[in-house]
Amino acid sequence: MKILGVDTSTPIGSIALIDGDNLVAEHTLNIVQAHSSRLMPAIDSVLKWGNITVNDLDGCAVGIGPGSFTGIRIGIATVKSICYAVDKPIIGVSTLEAIAYNLRWSNSIICPLLDARRSEIYGAVFEGNTKWQRLSEDLCLPIDDFLERIKAETTSDCTINFVGDGLETYAEIVWENLGERVHFADTIFNVPRGATVAYLGAQRLQHGDCDNYWSLVPNYVRTGLY
Repeated sequence: MKILGVDTSTPIGSIALIDGDNLVAEHTLNIVQAHSSRLMPAIDSVLKWGNITVNDLDGCAVGIGPGSFTGIRIGIATVKSICYAVDKPIIGVSTLEAIAYNLRWSNSIICPLLDARRSEIYGAVFEGNTKWQRLSEDLCLPIDDFLERIKAETTSDCTINFVGDGLETYAEIVWENLGERVHFADTIFNVPRGATVAYLGAQRLQHGDCDNYWSLVPNYVRTGLY
């Protein structure tokens, strides 16, 4: 199953092509500058590296946020255009889930954290290892409220892995609240990879699950932004 994965919800954009369990090609770019004009050429490059065209794809997966409002909109609009033009399935993938999935084999609670500005974070809670599962919805709230929720819903001997660019701002607060229970992931795991988005999309598509072109919208988490 050939799946194109695209994520432009953070300042580091990523596009990847997978074929089954194999990563065929992946391209990473800084999308802060002229991201709208650079995304399609990057997608074209990845497909050429894989020696295929969009018609050969079995589907496309795209990061739907939360994250950069502009980046999310551009990513979704671009992938929608591709899927509609060649009649391929589209699968929306949570940015937070894609980041957490980078650590999926850790035997711990996994908390992806992104800076939402306005003194808030985007966050979610997952359980790793063979019990990989989502434990919370995607959230947008003050960091103190997020940490209080984690303390209330986890045991004191539970290891918690934090990952995401929100740690640049909030790592000290996380440590002060949770202490030695906390592990901070290496920064290379802080962004959602196109390959991860593609793998998560492929898992859904294998079960016949995909989204509708018309109803798929950005997951800003904050209300009133559609």
